[in-house]
Amino acid sequence: MVGPAVDALTALTEASERRAARAGDPAALELRGRAASDLSRLADGVLKLLESERTRVSHVLGDEVISVMTMARYLIEDAAQRLARSEYDETSEALQNASARIRDATYQLVGLCSELRPRILDDLGLLPALAWYFREFSHHNRAIFVSPRITVAESDVPPDLKLAIFRIVQAALSNVAQHSKASAVRVFLSLFEEELRLGVEDNGVGFDVERWRHRRHHGHDGCGLAIICRWAETSGGRCSIEAIPRHGARVQAFWRTPPATTTNPSALSPESGATPAEPDLPAA
Repeated sequence: MVGPAVDALTALTEASERRAARAGDPAALELRGRAASDLSRLADGVLKLLESERTRVSHVLGDEVISVMTMARYLIEDAAQRLARSEYDETSEALQNASARIRDATYQLVGLCSELRPRILDDLGLLPALAWYFREFSHHNRAIFVSPRITVAESDVPPDLKLAIFRIVQAALSNVAQHSKASAVRVFLSLFEEELRLGVEDNGVGFDVERWRHRRHHGHDGCGLAIICRWAETSGGRCSIEAIPRHGARVQAFWRTPPATTTNPSALSPESGATPAEPDLPAA
């Protein structure tokens, strides 16, 4: 998805350059400079993201899965030696331990594959994928209450936006878990006047937005917020970041959608991880 976005931004930059060269318009020249700078930051961010993902995958495979499989191999070899000595009870125990190790490695690989590209998103759609991710997030972050507020139907979301929305939610919740020290987070997805609206807001420590924007302008993105903005922008939308130190943060993305003939809003089922009681979240 990033490739076509880069191609489109490149074409836009080249068109701006041609117009500026013909007209000598200072505004066009300034626009060309901003577009070129955005393209450079986007390309740099994509490379950093790819390298970060490669490092993470290498860590999971090398430090976790391979070590588990190595232990399983030792247990199987030990079981073979015990079987040769007719130690049947010990052989059975060793094989059971090896089976448990292999099962753990399988779960780790399934989890890694789901993070890289969740099959449920392709097989069942965005809303079931979000419900699954909310459950996974709640399981791994029990101190954070997740409250989904999804008021769109699957058919309301254009197919080319589903991956972007999922990745934005994934990045935003990861950011909440790592940096916000929040006890509650609310995720909402709605459709209003042909505009699709996504938001993730928490009651954590917040941060200085102006300082973040200044650092981003100078190439220091940080905290995963730039990834969220890139997903929104490369998918044709716009992103809004709001925060107040010690009073939480709100990340929003907006996309214009084509007029729909019918709309059938439906909320996520209770299995998405929400519970009847919901902590209050202060306005960011």
